[in-house]
Amino acid sequence: MEVVTNTDQIRNNIKEFEKSKDTSQTTLGQYLKLIQKGLCFVPYMSDSGIAFAPSRFIGYIDNNLEIHSKNDGKNGRETNVAITKIFKSIPSHNSTLEIQFLEFCKNHGVKPDNKKRKYWVTDEIKIIIEADAENEIRSNPELNKTVKQQLINARIGQGSFRRELIHMWGKCCVSSCNYVDILRASHIKPWRDSTNEERLDKFNGLLLSPNLDALFDKGLISFKDDGKILISKALSNDVRNTLGILKDTKVALQPSHAKYMKWHREKIFIKSFLEEAGKSI
Repeated sequence: MEVVTNTDQIRNNIKEFEKSKDTSQTTLGQYLKLIQKGLCFVPYMSDSGIAFAPSRFIGYIDNNLEIHSKNDGKNGRETNVAITKIFKSIPSHNSTLEIQFLEFCKNHGVKPDNKKRKYWVTDEIKIIIEADAENEIRSNPELNKTVKQQLINARIGQGSFRRELIHMWGKCCVSSCNYVDILRASHIKPWRDSTNEERLDKFNGLLLSPNLDALFDKGLISFKDDGKILISKALSNDVRNTLGILKDTKVALQPSHAKYMKWHREKIFIKSFLEEAGKSI
């Protein structure tokens, strides 16, 4: 079978996978087994909330459970590479989605295998899990109103978090652009994955121009502990040159940045789409 090459094919497979749980007991059993055994998932919104589609199923064009059961050549490495090419991001462990997944399994009477699972965090899902985290903050009785607002402002790169980064850096810490109004207060360890304390820690932030913020967020650039830039092989030379990403770039990091930058290198930075996706099974 041929692997998927665009998002429409993935969406069609997700619709097919979603339908299968509402048909016969046989197909429901197949559906639940794929959930139980899966290691890499694409989260998506269903009528009942966040649901999960295994890469090994949705990674083949026009798949369904009958075809899937007869596909002796199905290969998670193959489908992971295909899906990664489409989303331009690699699947990774995500504590928030793991909690959602375990709750999803519980609601469907499934006991998942005791293995480390990975997820593609699409833009749609990113918005949803960050909104859920924001709602959790708003409803937390242990936080006063001021702290709640500080945390919410930090999510969108505003408030005291942004002010502290401007005071620390004064300009884009990579390009030296000093037009502060356009610079982004970017979390190193993303807001969605950070504790409340980490969300407000100025050392968990870089002041970046919009293009560099986007590259850092997508894991196409990162930095060593000494501040030297790391450039993903997934970023073509043409794009790198167009954006002015220089190989000898160095950022003036402090020791307190190290734990956050280590997290970014290990969890977000993409050495190569194909290399990283092939490992993610």
